[in-house]
Amino acid sequence: MVSNKPSNWGRWGPDDERGTLNLITPENILQAAGLVRQGKAYSLMLDLDKDGPVAQTRNPLWHRTSVTLRPNPLHCSADDVIVMHTHGTTHVDALCHVFYQNQMYNGYSVDEAIHPTSGSRRNGVHNIGFLIGRGVLLDIAGHRGVEHLQMTDEVTPDDLDASAAAQGVEIMPSDIVLVRTGWIRVFSENRDLYESGSPGPNGDVVAWFNDHQICAMGADNVAVESTAGTLRPLHLGVIRDLGGYLLEFLYLEELAADKVYEFLFVATPLKLINGIGSPINPVAIC
Repeated sequence: MVSNKPSNWGRWGPDDERGTLNLITPENILQAAGLVRQGKAYSLMLDLDKDGPVAQTRNPLWHRTSVTLRPNPLHCSADDVIVMHTHGTTHVDALCHVFYQNQMYNGYSVDEAIHPTSGSRRNGVHNIGFLIGRGVLLDIAGHRGVEHLQMTDEVTPDDLDASAAAQGVEIMPSDIVLVRTGWIRVFSENRDLYESGSPGPNGDVVAWFNDHQICAMGADNVAVESTAGTLRPLHLGVIRDLGGYLLEFLYLEELAADKVYEFLFVATPLKLINGIGSPINPVAIC
Protein backbone atom coordinates (compact mmCIF):
# COMPACT_ATOMS: atom_id res chain seq x y z
CA MET A 1 0.00 0.00 0.00
CA VAL A 2 1.40 3.40 -0.98
CA SER A 3 1.53 5.83 1.95
CA ASN A 4 -0.48 9.06 1.98
CA LYS A 5 -3.09 7.61 -0.37
CA PRO A 6 -6.65 6.83 0.69
CA SER A 7 -7.12 3.16 1.48
CA ASN A 8 -9.87 0.85 2.70
CA TRP A 9 -7.58 -2.08 3.48
CA GLY A 10 -8.75 -3.71 6.70
CA ARG A 11 -11.78 -1.40 7.02
CA TRP A 12 -14.22 -4.30 6.69
CA GLY A 13 -11.94 -6.91 8.18
CA PRO A 14 -8.76 -8.71 7.09
CA ASP A 15 -10.68 -11.28 5.01
CA ASP A 16 -12.92 -8.83 3.14
CA GLU A 17 -13.28 -9.36 -0.63
CA ARG A 18 -16.23 -7.04 -1.36
CA GLY A 19 -14.77 -3.59 -0.72
CA THR A 20 -17.15 -0.68 -1.14
CA LEU A 21 -20.11 -3.00 -1.70
CA ASN A 22 -20.14 -3.08 2.09
CA LEU A 23 -21.42 0.50 1.98
CA ILE A 24 -24.72 -0.59 0.42
CA THR A 25 -27.21 -1.63 3.10
CA PRO A 26 -30.80 -2.90 2.84
CA GLU A 27 -31.87 0.60 3.87
CA ASN A 28 -29.93 2.09 0.93
CA ILE A 29 -31.67 -0.29 -1.47
CA LEU A 30 -35.10 0.58 -0.06
CA GLN A 31 -34.37 4.29 -0.45
CA ALA A 32 -33.16 3.74 -4.02
CA ALA A 33 -36.32 1.77 -4.82
CA GLY A 34 -38.29 4.87 -3.77
CA LEU A 35 -36.86 6.70 -6.79
CA VAL A 36 -39.02 4.56 -9.08
CA ARG A 37 -42.02 6.74 -9.90
CA GLN A 38 -42.56 6.42 -13.64
CA GLY A 39 -41.82 2.72 -14.04
CA LYS A 40 -39.49 3.51 -16.96
CA ALA A 41 -36.37 1.40 -17.43
CA TYR A 42 -33.22 2.07 -19.45
CA SER A 43 -30.69 -0.56 -20.46
CA LEU A 44 -27.20 0.88 -20.10
CA MET A 45 -25.47 -1.94 -21.99
CA LEU A 46 -23.89 -1.57 -25.40
CA ASP A 47 -24.94 -4.04 -28.07
CA LEU A 48 -23.03 -7.30 -27.69
CA ASP A 49 -21.70 -7.56 -31.22
CA LYS A 50 -18.52 -8.77 -32.90
CA ASP A 51 -18.07 -5.31 -34.45
CA GLY A 52 -18.75 -3.42 -31.21
CA PRO A 53 -16.23 -1.29 -29.30
CA VAL A 54 -13.49 -3.18 -27.49
CA ALA A 55 -10.16 -2.24 -25.97
CA GLN A 56 -7.36 -2.80 -28.46
CA THR A 57 -5.62 -5.17 -26.04
CA ARG A 58 -8.61 -7.54 -26.23
CA ASN A 59 -10.07 -9.69 -28.96
CA PRO A 60 -13.45 -8.97 -30.54
CA LEU A 61 -16.42 -11.15 -29.69
CA TRP A 62 -16.45 -14.53 -31.49
CA HIS A 63 -20.02 -15.69 -32.11
CA ARG A 64 -21.14 -18.87 -33.82
CA THR A 65 -24.45 -20.72 -34.08
CA SER A 66 -24.88 -24.46 -33.83
CA VAL A 67 -27.98 -26.11 -35.32
CA THR A 68 -29.33 -29.55 -34.43
CA LEU A 69 -31.63 -31.06 -37.05
CA ARG A 70 -33.86 -34.02 -36.25
CA PRO A 71 -36.40 -35.90 -38.38
CA ASN A 72 -40.08 -35.07 -37.93
CA PRO A 73 -41.87 -35.08 -35.56
CA LEU A 74 -38.82 -34.41 -33.32
CA HIS A 75 -37.94 -30.79 -32.64
CA CYS A 76 -34.97 -29.00 -34.15
CA SER A 77 -32.95 -26.41 -32.24
CA ALA A 78 -30.21 -23.81 -32.41
CA ASP A 79 -27.68 -22.60 -29.85
CA ASP A 80 -25.10 -19.85 -29.51
CA VAL A 81 -21.38 -20.31 -28.95
CA ILE A 82 -19.64 -17.17 -27.70
CA VAL A 83 -15.95 -16.62 -26.98
CA MET A 84 -15.07 -13.23 -25.51
CA HIS A 85 -13.05 -11.33 -22.97
CA THR A 86 -15.13 -10.69 -19.85
CA HIS A 87 -13.93 -7.08 -20.20
CA GLY A 88 -14.83 -7.00 -23.91
CA THR A 89 -18.17 -5.24 -23.58
CA THR A 90 -20.16 -3.38 -20.90
CA HIS A 91 -18.67 -4.86 -17.72
CA VAL A 92 -17.61 -4.52 -14.10
CA ASP A 93 -14.02 -4.93 -12.97
CA ALA A 94 -13.44 -7.34 -10.09
CA LEU A 95 -11.20 -6.25 -7.22
CA CYS A 96 -8.45 -8.57 -8.50
CA HIS A 97 -8.31 -6.83 -11.89
CA VAL A 98 -5.45 -4.40 -11.16
CA PHE A 99 -2.63 -4.38 -8.63
CA TYR A 100 0.90 -3.22 -7.93
CA GLN A 101 3.73 -4.17 -5.55
CA ASN A 102 2.42 -7.76 -5.84
CA GLN A 103 -0.65 -6.84 -3.79
CA MET A 104 -4.30 -6.48 -4.76
CA TYR A 105 -7.12 -4.98 -2.65
CA ASN A 106 -6.89 -5.71 1.07
CA GLY A 107 -3.28 -6.84 0.82
CA TYR A 108 -3.75 -10.21 -0.84
CA SER A 109 -0.67 -11.51 -2.64
CA VAL A 110 -1.03 -11.59 -6.41
CA ASP A 111 1.43 -14.48 -6.71
CA GLU A 112 -0.64 -16.57 -4.32
CA ALA A 113 -4.08 -15.58 -5.60
CA ILE A 114 -3.99 -15.47 -9.40
CA HIS A 115 -3.51 -18.61 -11.47
CA PRO A 116 -3.52 -18.65 -15.31
CA THR A 117 -6.01 -21.51 -15.55
CA SER A 118 -8.29 -20.91 -12.58
CA GLY A 119 -8.58 -17.14 -12.14
CA SER A 120 -8.09 -15.42 -8.80
CA ARG A 121 -8.95 -17.14 -5.54
CA ARG A 122 -9.12 -13.73 -3.89
CA ASN A 123 -11.38 -10.80 -4.81
CA GLY A 124 -13.03 -12.74 -7.65
CA VAL A 125 -16.03 -11.28 -9.43
CA HIS A 126 -18.33 -13.90 -7.90
CA ASN A 127 -18.06 -11.98 -4.61
CA ILE A 128 -20.12 -9.12 -6.07
CA GLY A 129 -23.39 -11.01 -6.43
CA PHE A 130 -25.33 -7.91 -7.39
CA LEU A 131 -24.91 -4.15 -7.53
CA ILE A 132 -28.13 -2.41 -6.52
CA GLY A 133 -28.50 1.11 -5.17
CA ARG A 134 -29.03 4.76 -5.96
CA GLY A 135 -27.62 5.66 -9.35
CA VAL A 136 -26.63 9.20 -10.27
CA LEU A 137 -25.83 10.42 -13.78
CA LEU A 138 -23.36 13.30 -14.07
CA ASP A 139 -23.66 14.54 -17.64
CA ILE A 140 -20.32 16.28 -18.06
CA ALA A 141 -20.72 16.72 -21.83
CA GLY A 142 -24.17 18.21 -21.36
CA HIS A 143 -22.93 20.50 -18.60
CA ARG A 144 -20.19 21.80 -20.91
CA GLY A 145 -22.72 22.27 -23.71
CA VAL A 146 -21.04 19.86 -26.15
CA GLU A 147 -22.13 16.62 -27.79
CA HIS A 148 -19.03 14.90 -26.49
CA LEU A 149 -15.74 15.74 -24.82
CA GLN A 150 -12.55 15.80 -26.85
CA MET A 151 -10.14 12.89 -26.71
CA THR A 152 -7.63 14.59 -24.42
CA ASP A 153 -10.20 16.19 -22.07
CA GLU A 154 -9.96 15.25 -18.42
CA VAL A 155 -12.80 15.37 -15.91
CA THR A 156 -11.80 16.77 -12.52
CA PRO A 157 -13.48 16.63 -9.11
CA ASP A 158 -14.59 20.24 -9.66
CA ASP A 159 -16.26 19.16 -12.92
CA LEU A 160 -18.15 16.41 -11.10
CA ASP A 161 -19.26 18.76 -8.33
CA ALA A 162 -20.30 21.47 -10.79
CA SER A 163 -22.32 19.03 -12.87
CA ALA A 164 -24.07 17.66 -9.78
CA ALA A 165 -24.93 21.19 -8.61
CA ALA A 166 -26.25 22.20 -12.04
CA GLN A 167 -28.41 19.08 -12.19
CA GLY A 168 -29.70 19.57 -8.64
CA VAL A 169 -28.44 16.22 -7.32
CA GLU A 170 -26.38 15.51 -4.24
CA ILE A 171 -23.82 12.72 -4.19
CA MET A 172 -24.58 10.43 -1.25
CA PRO A 173 -22.57 7.66 0.42
CA SER A 174 -22.96 4.27 -1.32
CA ASP A 175 -24.05 5.88 -4.64
CA ILE A 176 -23.22 4.44 -8.05
CA VAL A 177 -22.05 7.47 -10.05
CA LEU A 178 -22.17 7.36 -13.86
CA VAL A 179 -20.16 9.90 -15.85
CA ARG A 180 -21.22 10.82 -19.36
CA THR A 181 -18.48 12.05 -21.68
CA GLY A 182 -20.48 11.46 -24.88
CA TRP A 183 -17.40 9.74 -26.34
CA ILE A 184 -19.44 6.71 -27.40
CA ARG A 185 -20.95 8.89 -30.13
CA VAL A 186 -17.56 9.02 -31.82
CA PHE A 187 -17.52 5.25 -32.30
CA SER A 188 -20.10 5.30 -35.10
CA GLU A 189 -18.61 8.43 -36.67
CA ASN A 190 -14.89 7.70 -36.62
CA ARG A 191 -13.80 4.38 -35.15
CA ASP A 192 -10.10 5.11 -35.62
CA LEU A 193 -10.43 8.30 -33.58
CA TYR A 194 -12.52 6.50 -30.95
CA GLU A 195 -9.88 3.84 -30.51
CA SER A 196 -6.99 6.30 -30.35
CA GLY A 197 -7.86 7.49 -26.85
CA SER A 198 -10.63 8.55 -24.53
CA PRO A 199 -11.63 11.47 -22.29
CA GLY A 200 -12.63 10.74 -18.71
CA PRO A 201 -11.98 11.39 -15.03
CA ASN A 202 -8.38 11.98 -14.01
CA GLY A 203 -6.40 10.63 -11.08
CA ASP A 204 -7.63 13.33 -8.70
CA VAL A 205 -11.04 11.66 -8.78
CA VAL A 206 -9.68 8.86 -6.56
CA ALA A 207 -9.83 11.23 -3.57
CA TRP A 208 -13.27 12.46 -4.71
CA PHE A 209 -14.49 8.84 -4.84
CA ASN A 210 -13.22 8.29 -1.31
CA ASP A 211 -14.43 11.62 0.10
CA HIS A 212 -17.97 10.96 -1.12
CA GLN A 213 -17.85 7.32 0.00
CA ILE A 214 -19.46 6.10 -3.20
CA CYS A 215 -19.60 2.43 -4.11
CA ALA A 216 -18.88 2.53 -7.84
CA MET A 217 -18.19 4.78 -10.79
CA GLY A 218 -19.01 4.06 -14.42
CA ALA A 219 -18.62 5.87 -17.72
CA ASP A 220 -19.41 5.62 -21.42
CA ASN A 221 -15.84 4.90 -22.47
CA VAL A 222 -13.24 2.15 -22.51
CA ALA A 223 -11.66 2.65 -19.07
CA VAL A 224 -13.88 5.09 -17.13
CA GLU A 225 -10.80 7.29 -16.66
CA SER A 226 -8.92 9.39 -19.17
CA THR A 227 -6.51 7.32 -21.24
CA ALA A 228 -3.98 10.15 -21.53
CA GLY A 229 -0.56 8.81 -20.55
CA THR A 230 0.38 5.23 -19.69
CA LEU A 231 -0.67 5.12 -16.03
CA ARG A 232 -4.19 4.29 -14.87
CA PRO A 233 -4.38 6.10 -11.52
CA LEU A 234 -8.16 5.75 -11.19
CA HIS A 235 -7.98 1.99 -11.65
CA LEU A 236 -5.15 1.59 -9.17
CA GLY A 237 -6.52 4.02 -6.61
CA VAL A 238 -10.17 2.98 -6.75
CA ILE A 239 -9.93 -0.78 -7.30
CA ARG A 240 -6.68 -1.72 -5.61
CA ASP A 241 -6.53 0.83 -2.78
CA LEU A 242 -10.20 1.54 -2.03
CA GLY A 243 -11.82 -1.73 -3.07
CA GLY A 244 -14.18 0.28 -5.27
CA TYR A 245 -15.81 -0.71 -8.53
CA LEU A 246 -15.45 0.62 -12.07
CA LEU A 247 -18.09 0.01 -14.76
CA GLU A 248 -16.92 0.45 -18.34
CA PHE A 249 -18.55 0.85 -21.77
CA LEU A 250 -21.90 2.13 -20.46
CA TYR A 251 -24.58 3.50 -22.78
CA LEU A 252 -25.82 6.74 -21.21
CA GLU A 253 -27.27 8.64 -24.16
CA GLU A 254 -30.95 7.93 -23.48
CA LEU A 255 -30.66 8.77 -19.78
CA ALA A 256 -28.99 12.07 -20.62
CA ALA A 257 -31.53 12.92 -23.35
CA ASP A 258 -34.38 12.42 -20.87
CA LYS A 259 -32.48 14.29 -18.13
CA VAL A 260 -32.81 11.39 -15.71
CA TYR A 261 -30.19 12.17 -13.11
CA GLU A 262 -31.11 9.84 -10.24
CA PHE A 263 -32.62 6.38 -10.39
CA LEU A 264 -32.62 2.85 -9.06
CA PHE A 265 -29.54 1.14 -10.49
CA VAL A 266 -29.46 -2.64 -10.91
CA ALA A 267 -26.60 -4.72 -12.34
CA THR A 268 -25.93 -8.42 -11.86
CA PRO A 269 -22.57 -9.81 -13.03
CA LEU A 270 -22.14 -13.45 -13.88
CA LYS A 271 -21.19 -15.64 -10.93
CA LEU A 272 -17.94 -16.58 -12.60
CA ILE A 273 -16.00 -18.25 -9.80
CA ASN A 274 -12.61 -16.54 -9.39
CA GLY A 275 -13.37 -14.31 -12.38
CA ILE A 276 -11.43 -11.12 -13.06
CA GLY A 277 -14.51 -9.30 -14.37
CA SER A 278 -17.91 -9.90 -15.88
CA PRO A 279 -20.21 -8.57 -18.59
CA ILE A 280 -23.26 -6.81 -17.17
CA ASN A 281 -26.52 -5.40 -18.50
CA PRO A 282 -27.06 -2.49 -16.09
CA VAL A 283 -30.58 -1.11 -15.83
CA ALA A 284 -31.62 2.35 -14.61
CA ILE A 285 -35.23 2.53 -13.41
CA CYS A 286 -36.97 5.81 -12.64
